[in-house]
Amino acid sequence: MLRFCLDVIFSVANVQMRINLPTTPVIIDGRIFSGSAQKSTNCDRETMAAVGVSFSKAGFVTLVAGFLSAHPEMAVSQPPAATSHRVCVYSLAVPNSGERLCITRETYGRDLCVAIDHFARENHLPAEYFARLIWRESRFRAGAISPKGAQGIAQFMPDTARLRGLRDSFDVLESLKESARYLDELRTRFGNLGLAAAAYNAGEQGLAVYLDTGLLPFETRSYVLAITASTIEQWKNDPPGDAAQFLSPDKPFIDSCIELASKRRLTETASVQQGPWAPWGAQLAAHSNDAAALRLFSAVARQLPTSLASEEPVVVRVRDRSFGFRPRYAARIGRQTRAEADKVCLSVRAAGAACTVFRN
Repeated sequence: MLRFCLDVIFSVANVQMRINLPTTPVIIDGRIFSGSAQKSTNCDRETMAAVGVSFSKAGFVTLVAGFLSAHPEMAVSQPPAATSHRVCVYSLAVPNSGERLCITRETYGRDLCVAIDHFARENHLPAEYFARLIWRESRFRAGAISPKGAQGIAQFMPDTARLRGLRDSFDVLESLKESARYLDELRTRFGNLGLAAAAYNAGEQGLAVYLDTGLLPFETRSYVLAITASTIEQWKNDPPGDAAQFLSPDKPFIDSCIELASKRRLTETASVQQGPWAPWGAQLAAHSNDAAALRLFSAVARQLPTSLASEEPVVVRVRDRSFGFRPRYAARIGRQTRAEADKVCLSVRAAGAACTVFRN
C-alpha cells in the first residue's frame, strides 16, 4: 500500500525518483506500514493523509527528505548501470604476472603507449627510442602496408615475420613484442642502438655492406637521424650516450606518447647535429626534407677541396617565410667565428658552388 501511495504522491509532485521500500515495517506519523503489504489500486484517505499528500509541495519534499534521511539505501536516482567491460581488439598475456595487455578502439592511443613502454622495458630499450622507431615505421597505424610490402605497425616484411615466428604482422601487440626483441638482438650483434636501427631499416646485410664499404641508402641515413638525433657515422665511430631524445622535454613518456598518437605528428628537434655544433655555419644546402638536404650537401662537398669535403655538416632546422610555413633543414659547415665561416664560403665559391654564412 505504501509503495503505491508514494508513487502517486511523487507523480503529483513531479519528482522523478524511485523508492525501494524495505520489507521491515516503517513508522510514519505514528502508524506502522509494511513494504510487503498488499498493493491496492487506490489509496484510502487515511493512508494518503498519513504520508502527507495533502501537504503543499514544499511540505511534501520536507517529509520525503526526512524519510529518506532515515533510509538512504531506499533512494535510487537511476537503475544501477551495467558493468562496463573493456573490449580488447588486441590482447596479450604478460608472462609471470597474471595480467594482460589490452588495446581497445576507444583508448587506442593510451593502450598503445603503455604497450610500447612495456616492451621497451622488457627488452632494455629506451621507451623514447622504441616509440620514435615505431612512429617512423608506421605512424602508429596498425594496418600500415609499405610500397615494398612491409606490414603492420612494426613494418615486418613477410619473410622476416616468418623467420621470427610472427604469425600476424597486423596484430599490434605481437608485432611490438617481436619488434622490441629484434632490436635487442640487433644491438647485441652490431654493438649499439643506432646501428640496430639502421639494420632494422636496411636489413642486416645492408648494414654489413655499410660497415665494409661506407655505402648506405639516404633513406636509412635519414631514418637513423630522425630516431636518434645522431648520424650513422657517429654511431659507427663514436657512439653517443643517448639513443633518443625525449618525445617532449617537459612531460612523462606516457603522456607525451599519447599526445603524439592523438596528434599524429612528431615534434622535431630544433637542431639535429651531425658534425660538431658551432655558432656559425657556411650553408651549402637547404631543403624541406632532412635527407634531401644531406644529399644536396654531399653533392656540393664532392666539388670542394679534400679538407672541406670530409667535414660532416651541422643540420639546423630553420623557418624561412620565403618558402612558406614549412620548416626547412639547412646543412652547414660549422665554424667558431664569422670570419672562419666567411673563409669557408670563399673556398666554396671558388669551387663554383653557392655559399652563405649564417649564425646557427
